[in-house]
Order: sequence, then C-alpha cells, then structure tokens
Amino acid sequence: MRESSEILAEFSFEKEKAIAKSFSQRFQWEMILIGLGQASIWLSLWPLVLNGILDLWMGFLIASLCACFAYLPSHEAQHGNYSRGNPKLRWLDGFVGHISLITLMYSYHILRVTHMKHHAYTNDPVKDPDYLNAHAKSVFHVIKNSSDGSSTDFGKYLEVFSSDKAFVNSFEKAIPIALLYRFILLVLVVIFPLETLLLWWLPAKIGTVYTTVFFSYYPHLGTSTGRYKDTRFWSHWIPRFLNHSMQLHFIHHLHPSIGHYDEPKAIEALKPFLVARKVPGADQIPEHITFNPLIRI
Repeated sequence: MRESSEILAEFSFEKEKAIAKSFSQRFQWEMILIGLGQASIWLSLWPLVLNGILDLWMGFLIASLCACFAYLPSHEAQHGNYSRGNPKLRWLDGFVGHISLITLMYSYHILRVTHMKHHAYTNDPVKDPDYLNAHAKSVFHVIKNSSDGSSTDFGKYLEVFSSDKAFVNSFEKAIPIALLYRFILLVLVVIFPLETLLLWWLPAKIGTVYTTVFFSYYPHLGTSTGRYKDTRFWSHWIPRFLNHSMQLHFIHHLHPSIGHYDEPKAIEALKPFLVARKVPGADQIPEHITFNPLIRI
C-alpha cells in the first residue's frame, strides 16, 4: 500500500496533466494545411480530369490519397484544438471540420458528437459508437463492415442517446448536409458516372476503410475499459507517417487537447507516467519517437 501511494504521488494526475498542458498550446497550422489542402486538391481534380488535362486513373489515385488524409484534420476540429477555447476562433473548428470531410462525404456535426461519445464511453459495447470497429474479429471484418456501412449505425446511437438534447440537435443539423451530399452525388452520377465513381464514391470508401482500420481498430484492439486501459501503444509493419501515427493514439485519449504533431514529444515526456499507470504497451514506447517509424518486423 505504501509503494502504491509513493507511485501515485510521483506520477499523480496533476503532474501528468501539467506536462500534457505544456504540449497543448501550439497553433496547429499543419492540420489546417492538410485539411484544407487535401480538399482543395480533390476539388481541382474534377476540372483537370473532365478537361482531359489529367488521366482519370491518376485522378483516382490522388483522390484516394486525399480521402485518407481527410479525417484527421476534422478530428482535431471536433476537439476544438484549433480555437483552443477562444470563442473568436471557434468558427475555425467548424470551417476546417466541414471542408476537410467533403472528400469523405460525411457531416462534421454527426462525426463530432459520435466521436465525443466514443471518448466518453470507450469500449462500452452499448454506448461506444466505435465499439464494433474496435472489437471486430479481424482487419478483414473491419474492412467489410466499414465498406458496407454496417459498423456506422448512427440511427442506433440516436436511440441510445435520445435523452441528450445536444446530441439530438447535432443529428438534426447533420441531416441537411447528408441530404445535400446525396443530391450532389446523384446529379454527378447521372452526368459523369465513371468520373463520379473514381473521383468521389470509391475514394471515399477507401478513405473510410483506412480511417476505420487505423483510427478505430488497431488503437483499441484487445483493450478494456478505464482511463489508462482503453487505448494502447502498438507497432506495425507500416511506418507511422503512413498511418497518421495512430500507434500514438493512446495519448490523444488521455489528453485530447495535445495537438497531433506534438504527440511524439508529449509521449517522450510522459512515458514514466504511462508505464507507472500500466497503459497497454507503454513499456514498449521508444525513448525517442519523433523520427522513429515504430515498425514491427
């Protein structure tokens, strides 16, 4: 008991929070550049392809890459990490959040509220909107479920959180945007069927699968419930720069205000706390992460 008290004092939550806060101040220009940049590149593909300046197959490859970079900038916006609590900059969260998701055809409102519930109820089989993805039988099942939409049953969670007025209001705000996407897609399918398939519909599917596998499945694979138990450190055969460094996603669950590109340094500073708190995989965290690809061979 004495040893536990000493550990608790040395690695107290107050000390952990103070360190985390020191990495939660910087303006995230990288995320804004990526979010607005990929959306701008994706939009530019249409006139380039339709006017024969760019081959459709090349447009498809670029659009798919854009779709894989579409979610993370919106994810940072969902946590208010651009405005940092400044009411005058709150518009920036919504602006980047909405624009970045055009490539994926998702409404920012609905992803924001469901993601907040994911943080509040991580690994809860009833209340966590990411539960089916995070606890799928295999990567194959994640790909299948995210491809056919069976793992994103937003209607189910509207029932689960029907008493949460803010949650319901966000759903209502999302409906016109979702209908607009459907209308635009329908019009484009009639006018430019092949281009619509390869520049928007299929890349959006690929981007959704990519996001689900690396944001939902791997970070929570084999974890349980509890602040220091619901997300893990892991390694992979893909260099971390190609999967948005989701090996480090556990620090985001502990301290969502830490900017994505500040997470490596934050983890280096917080590693003793993470090991003491027995975060899954924490003992495998390298001493220096910034340029470490975190590859497992």
